[in-house]
Amino acid sequence: MEFKNWPREKSLISGQEYLGNQLIAQNASSKGYETIINEYVYIDTKYVSEIFKKIPKVWDKMKGIGVDLGGGVGCISSTIARKEDVKKIFCVELVEDVVKLCQPIVKKEILGENYNKVISVVGSFDNLELEENSIDFAVSWDSMHHSSDLVKTLTECKRVLKKDSILVIVDRAHNNSTPDSEIERMLNIVYDEEFLIKNYRPKDTILTRRENGEHEYRIFEWKNFFKQAGYEILDNIIIKTSTDENKKLKNDDNISEIFVDYELGAFGNRKIMFVLKPIK
Repeated sequence: MEFKNWPREKSLISGQEYLGNQLIAQNASSKGYETIINEYVYIDTKYVSEIFKKIPKVWDKMKGIGVDLGGGVGCISSTIARKEDVKKIFCVELVEDVVKLCQPIVKKEILGENYNKVISVVGSFDNLELEENSIDFAVSWDSMHHSSDLVKTLTECKRVLKKDSILVIVDRAHNNSTPDSEIERMLNIVYDEEFLIKNYRPKDTILTRRENGEHEYRIFEWKNFFKQAGYEILDNIIIKTSTDENKKLKNDDNISEIFVDYELGAFGNRKIMFVLKPIK
């Protein structure tokens, strides 16, 4: 399957995060679609569109030409591309093996003969080889927190977005009251043997979450990034898997919360969705 090559900074393709995703792609791709989804996306694909539809204007605005920032195995792009009013979507992923080995499987499983609606790109979301004001919508699902410079990433996305477009970010966010010491504690956690084996790494590997490219942002920090990059927040919502822990934990930013009866995957089985408009 053909794919495009866009510039990638050397520093981004030499770290532990890149290696980790490369290992998952190389091993999961040989086991098929279900394994790829379970080990990379963490959420059943049939629920992806349901999440976006929690804010009706989001799903309705996803039409025309889009870009998926940090698109991974192509699950999110392919799900969106099933909409008839989506012409095409550029799925930009840093890790070449994820694009070459996993995206063909995922795209064909979800889109069938329409798999070419998703344009696979090996590249960085900091360097989008797209014309200014050419994109109708952009999306980032559990990838934006991996950016090494969020304002830079958001600014580059803004460059290619049209004036009346939207950027939808689905990610994680901590309460504003979370102390710096707790953020540091989370980043300094060393992965246990179970995680290492599950992610195809030698079980004696010493690796922290920080070394693996993780960042932990509080809600106010996300909002500051958006303001610095020149975005207006149109809407936001917190979505949680209905667990005892999630029912007890309330956000401290007065954001509406809804509960679902399926696994959302990743951190705490809870996500925040921001709907942003570029200020132009």
